[in-house]
Amino acid sequence: MAQPERDERLARAFVELADTLVDGFHLVDFLHVMTDHVGELLDVAAAGVIMVDAQGRLVNVAASTHSAYQLEEVQLEFDEGPCRDCCRRHESVGPVDLAGPTAARRWPRFTEAALAAGFAAVAALPLRLREEVIGALNLFHTHPGALCPADLRLGQALADAATIGILHQRLARDQAEQVGQLHTALNSRIVIEQAKGVLVARLDIPPDAAFTRLRAHARAHRSSLTLLCAQVIEGTADTDLFATPPADAPHRP
Repeated sequence: MAQPERDERLARAFVELADTLVDGFHLVDFLHVMTDHVGELLDVAAAGVIMVDAQGRLVNVAASTHSAYQLEEVQLEFDEGPCRDCCRRHESVGPVDLAGPTAARRWPRFTEAALAAGFAAVAALPLRLREEVIGALNLFHTHPGALCPADLRLGQALADAATIGILHQRLARDQAEQVGQLHTALNSRIVIEQAKGVLVARLDIPPDAAFTRLRAHARAHRSSLTLLCAQVIEGTADTDLFATPPADAPHRP
């Protein structure tokens, strides 16, 4: 990516991550925007986000690929992994080489699943404002040692901007809406998974391809991913629109 284009995308990323005080704000859509920017601006294969709910429980909210989403689920199921450690310790984790002894010792089941998915390195960055940690950003790479310090610093800056945007949005809402925000996010994840299932069945494509096409269509039309998925489930969106993969879709695990 040429430097002027990178600078423009970087500026757009910080503007979009700050723009949360709008009608129709949706946490899942916002975090998918963040993972899109992370994928564009950092040298990573995939990114995922886990949030902390009001009871301190970890919630899988967004991921840039189907494989990354599944690995976030593994972290929650077995209570191990970089995002889990990042949220609990309130500090960044890694980068860690998944083929090395540290990963296998700290996160045996997560490491096995991540290697099977084609990833070789992982890091986690806190969604943090001062002492408050509301979640973590997981970064995946297919090559060991490829998560460089410059990318991690930029990733943390994007995570910080997203955290400020989310907390500003929460302050502008009443307490009931704040409590329900992650519940709504969970419902949105169900809608996204159901829409992926519709495309898998109708187009005979793998889940990751279905997810990529849904995200690409929502982004190209600057529309809500959650709303688009609801339309696919209801049958009001033409599934033929997703029959062809997006021209710029990268191949990722």
